[in-house]
Amino acid sequence: MPGLPGTAFAALLDAYPQRQAVLALLTRLHRHHAASAGHSVRVGQVLLAMATEQPGYLGDPDTAFVAGLLHDVGKLAVPPGTLDSPASLDKAGRDLIRAHPAEGAAILAEAGFQPLIVEVALGHHERWQGGGYPAGLPATAQPRLSRAVAVADALVAMVEPGRPYRAPLGREAALTELRACAGVHFDPKATSILLAAASRGDGPLATLLGT
Repeated sequence: MPGLPGTAFAALLDAYPQRQAVLALLTRLHRHHAASAGHSVRVGQVLLAMATEQPGYLGDPDTAFVAGLLHDVGKLAVPPGTLDSPASLDKAGRDLIRAHPAEGAAILAEAGFQPLIVEVALGHHERWQGGGYPAGLPATAQPRLSRAVAVADALVAMVEPGRPYRAPLGREAALTELRACAGVHFDPKATSILLAAASRGDGPLATLLGT
């Protein structure tokens, strides 16, 4: 996948039954909006770090990795101009953004991905105490993996460069925000696993967090 950051990650998918489908969707997303594809790869890498930190909590590591890679595939249905808008979106733009989880779930279901991968795409913007989207219901009923992707997605969004509407946060500011939102926006257990993985200065998240 030329131009997609972290292309070496593709080797991690060698044993995954739908490897070609995963790579094809990521390639489509990269062509549509390169920043979203790069973000998705970073979220997948965070999920791997979390699975390494506490084996078994997220279930099968390959499934966790793929769920991270494909969580934002619904952004294929959002115009790049909307994704790159430097200003506050109008209602139409916000509605497009808020529709991307359902769009992603539909794409993944049509492609024959397992129900858990579909659930993650649909539920990764739901919040622990409710008020997220698309359903707005408490994420306590979501699968563990969906809740883990939610917190990984948030961390990556906070620290990665290139967001047109704000500057990236530094490592400590981002981790402080995660701690503050645990039990409100994010699953406390998933947050604690991510914080533990992030605390390893030479661990797999060191490059992402600038440590």
